[in-house]
Amino acid sequence: MSELLRIFTTRAVEMLSPSNIKSFGIESHPVNYQSDRFKSWQLLCRENNVSMLNGEMLQFLKGKDSIKKIDDLGKEWTKAITDFRSVGNQLDKNKAYQIIKEARLDTVFNKEKNLYFLQRTAVSDTILCLLQLKNLSHPSNMDYLSVLTVMTFVEKCYDLDMKLPDHDILKYFDKQILTPSCFSKLDLCNTGIRATEFPFLGETGALTEAKIPGCINEKCICKVNDACVPQSKCCAKPRIDVVDLMLVKDYTKSYLAGDLSYIKNILEGEELATKHRRLERTEELIETEEEIKQFEEKYLQTEDKASLQKETENIVKQDSAFEAGVTANADWGTYKIQADSKYNNNQSKSLTNKEIVNSSKEIVDRATKQVEEKVRKLVSTKRIFETEEINEHSFNNVNGTNISGQYLYVNKLSRAQVYNYGRKAVIDLVLPEPAALYKRLFETKFQGTVPVKPTDIDIKPDIITPENYKTLISKYGIKDAPNPPDFFTEIVVALEGEPGDPKGKKKSGSWTSSFPCPVPANYAAISMHVVNIRLNYNEGGGVSINASLGPNGDSMWHQDGGLNNLGNTVPLPAIEGNQMVNVHAWDVTNFKWDLIVKCKLKDEFKQQWQMSVFAKITEVYDKAMEKYNKEFAEYQKNKEAFDLKEEDLKKERYNKNPFINRETEKSELKRMVISYISCQFFDQFDAMKNRVEPCGYPEMNIREAEQQGKFIQFFEQAFNWNLITYIFYPYFWGKKCSWSEKLKEESNDLIFKKFLEAGSCRVLVPIRDGYFDYVSYFISSGEIWGGAGMPPLPNDPHYVSVAQEIKEQKENFYSDREGALSVVNASNTVILSNTDHYWDYAMPGVSTLKINADIDREIIIDCKVYRIVSIAEDISVSTHTSWIITIERNYEGATASNLKWSTGAVFIGAPWEFVTPTTLTFLRDKSKCLPSYPLKNCLE
Repeated sequence: MSELLRIFTTRAVEMLSPSNIKSFGIESHPVNYQSDRFKSWQLLCRENNVSMLNGEMLQFLKGKDSIKKIDDLGKEWTKAITDFRSVGNQLDKNKAYQIIKEARLDTVFNKEKNLYFLQRTAVSDTILCLLQLKNLSHPSNMDYLSVLTVMTFVEKCYDLDMKLPDHDILKYFDKQILTPSCFSKLDLCNTGIRATEFPFLGETGALTEAKIPGCINEKCICKVNDACVPQSKCCAKPRIDVVDLMLVKDYTKSYLAGDLSYIKNILEGEELATKHRRLERTEELIETEEEIKQFEEKYLQTEDKASLQKETENIVKQDSAFEAGVTANADWGTYKIQADSKYNNNQSKSLTNKEIVNSSKEIVDRATKQVEEKVRKLVSTKRIFETEEINEHSFNNVNGTNISGQYLYVNKLSRAQVYNYGRKAVIDLVLPEPAALYKRLFETKFQGTVPVKPTDIDIKPDIITPENYKTLISKYGIKDAPNPPDFFTEIVVALEGEPGDPKGKKKSGSWTSSFPCPVPANYAAISMHVVNIRLNYNEGGGVSINASLGPNGDSMWHQDGGLNNLGNTVPLPAIEGNQMVNVHAWDVTNFKWDLIVKCKLKDEFKQQWQMSVFAKITEVYDKAMEKYNKEFAEYQKNKEAFDLKEEDLKKERYNKNPFINRETEKSELKRMVISYISCQFFDQFDAMKNRVEPCGYPEMNIREAEQQGKFIQFFEQAFNWNLITYIFYPYFWGKKCSWSEKLKEESNDLIFKKFLEAGSCRVLVPIRDGYFDYVSYFISSGEIWGGAGMPPLPNDPHYVSVAQEIKEQKENFYSDREGALSVVNASNTVILSNTDHYWDYAMPGVSTLKINADIDREIIIDCKVYRIVSIAEDISVSTHTSWIITIERNYEGATASNLKWSTGAVFIGAPWEFVTPTTLTFLRDKSKCLPSYPLKNCLE
């Protein structure tokens, strides 16, 4: 039978009064044995200053005052404790007195007991520190608890002058060590005083993890933050309650027709067929469009210019020779120009009037080309992923009357009963999102690699320069891009001359000369300046020199008195072609300048290079995008197939047999409960190593297996896991960002659907009978098996056999009873013989207490469960060993005798029926009905 609901009542835990503490156990720190360090720790404990408390305790354990081995107590105690251990359970009063006398402990218990005070407080303080730091039962530690027990016993012997009133003194050694309650109530998660009643709801609550920025954005588009956070170091202190454990068990009685879901009408003479087809289609369309425009215009302009220059010179003699040479070497984007001139002048005394006419023809050739090219490149990827599921329903009413097909929802009718399993110690917990880990463990991420999309072209041609050229071709993966030209270059024109002193009077007069300045092809001169200036001139005033270039006569000049622009850069009006630098000097003896002419690459050639580089970038990008689109389409196809398969597996996993679903729920809740109580998350359970020498096979680490096995056995046996009671709370008690995902979970099993959606869950975990002391000790100290660290032996009352564990896993919580049953088919009376269980020899008479305890209890006869109505003595048998048991219905099996029998829980109240909706529908058919259990032939 599945478990739908459990009901319980809570009883308050009774605390021992101070007067009863001494009879129950041994106080580790009674008032007369409290050291100053303990009083300091107690103050820190009351303030919940855990960090400082742990620090001081750890410092004490490392210091000389703590007890690390039995020899630290002195030779007297070493001998006494060793002798007490060697005697064991054979100890009596006389033997105890003898051990105390031989150990000469009277030297310890002097009148003031000063030495004993130091020894006892050292032991009790060491126990408290090890208990606080969860290290008391470490294998390397001595048995501190038994040492303190022996010391307390010896003290009592001296207090009573070796005259113990008790005949059996072993009970002194069976008492528990009781530590101060404050240390077991420490809140390890909080080091300060809580300001509010619910601190975990506050912004700085100590019970919450640190907030992770970015979990919820400003637009309230919620997304669960998957950032990895550190595991909580805080441990809980669950409370143990005593309750009457009530379970509600139900079983399916039948399935019933529910509300009308759908009606399909078929008229007389009509044949109707309905097909349901599901088609999923995915299409991708990628378009790339390029547009290139160029503009070209041809224009020819010729301009004649003429100028008249008149000069009157006094020339002694004119025999002049002028030599000029120009050498130009041109590479793509690099120009090297060397200009040189030689001027020789032989003078003779004569007077000449010279008239000069300069004539020039300026030809301007402008070329503009307009080409409009529009290229439309369309890449279309059409991908269809189709899943087709066809369901066909047909109705043939060709020869019949009108038909109305009625589809009805199916509801499940269940019968339930409350059972009382007796008084149990339980732990009541509320756990968050019980299905979270279960769902995560089945998540499988698609292992395909997402193709890397090429870097988008985020530039325009006009920003491409020689400076960023290498960065761009590296960014876009260009290998054969044209090398960049120099956007700017410089021409060096050497200006040098020696006008001399023709008059011999240190006056050279006027002097003119021209120097070639060829501007490289595709460039235009935009500015000039001079360097390396050397200038010698005649004494006296009127000295000047002027070097001009271009149609506007822009010049570099120097005049007498230091006036000049030789330190400036003079702009030029974008002159092109072969130019001449005209130098005119007055009273200059000799000079030498280097004229630096800066040239700029013309825009059309600059743009031509930029467009060629941009075209390469576009070409490579288009190829990369084409490859990316193909790879991404394949990736999407594989991922969708993977997701579809995962969705099918998920549906299969979530729609298993309800019995399997209940086992899954219990398993997940069991894991969470163990983590909650033990304050660990199963990270250390790795005794089985994956690869071990010499063969690399999986092998266990025997030492780890032993240690882990003790822990596993404790938690498997300390609780009745198959009697846990739980109820799921709605989705809104979980992370808000996960609400939508929770509500999408689907399962035909509505209880399992609640498990998948649950935001929280309440769990009631029963403690095995007799294990209350073990569990409470673990909660307060963190030590398993009562601090002994070893599981009980077969003769121990706490021992649980393998057979018992198997029975409980099969949900057999029935108790075998003495005696044998005789039953008759179709009779509601059963004869119990060979037992005097219900007879009270003390009264003497029938034990109404025992009979009342079994009234309404489950009785199992031949694997069938019945309810006991009454029990009466069979007076025909004089030995009080025969009893007549009346059950609530007639016995269904065959007549038999000497049957074994057992009893279970007590029926509480009357059974009831309830209806659970399902997602199923059926077509109503008068000749058939929904199943009723047990299954049999039925008519409507």
